[in-house]
Amino acid sequence: MNKTLLLSLLLLSSSVFAGQCKVDVQNEVHLSGSNVEIHTTSGDTAVMDESNRLYLHGEQVELDSSQQQAIEDYRQSVSSALPKAKQLAQKGMNVASEVLDDVAASLDAPGAFEDVKQSMRTFFADIESRYYDDGDFILPANTFDSMAAQWQEDFSKAKALFSQEFFSSAFDALSQKMKQDGGLNLTELGKTMDELTAKLESRLNEHSADVEKEGKELCDSLDSIVDQEQKLHKKIPELKNYQVFTI
Repeated sequence: MNKTLLLSLLLLSSSVFAGQCKVDVQNEVHLSGSNVEIHTTSGDTAVMDESNRLYLHGEQVELDSSQQQAIEDYRQSVSSALPKAKQLAQKGMNVASEVLDDVAASLDAPGAFEDVKQSMRTFFADIESRYYDDGDFILPANTFDSMAAQWQEDFSKAKALFSQEFFSSAFDALSQKMKQDGGLNLTELGKTMDELTAKLESRLNEHSADVEKEGKELCDSLDSIVDQEQKLHKKIPELKNYQVFTI
């Protein structure tokens, strides 16, 4: 089985920034309802609210109509792009779950991989918890190298967990099925395991291109926000110390 392919689907998630998007995050971003908040390492804050008002250090900054439009465009772009990481995570989870169900059905053992699916849900709930606080989405300040290192650590943990559980569950299901059919045949068991892993890889290949395409679209949208942010700072120089994304 191509374990990397399986985990690429699974981990194209909250860690998508590190996995595909070569973007440094200079200052922490909070999405709270329709508000976009930027928190600097020094403790300063910039808040752009749903009425396109700007508050720095809690004080409202007077803006003209052109500046308010720039705030609205930036706020909507950020609010649209960042949650897509969670949507990708959920899609990866759904795809992996569907593939496992398909393989289980081929074994005539519908619940064979429920433990694997539960481990997946627990694993990603832990990752997701890094990015949410009381319903607010939080993208922490971090460099691409640091995020990539964290992604690799997550990848290694997931590979060890899922590979062991998948093969254990598949082996148990096949063994039980053979015993019910008249006895355990190790040669046949090995052949069926090979067919099973080939089927799993084939099903994953069907979905991987779509997931990767959506991941690239997310990265492209972040690249666009980098340019948009630079234009925003030209219109509102007070925001230059609140830069978020750099490439």
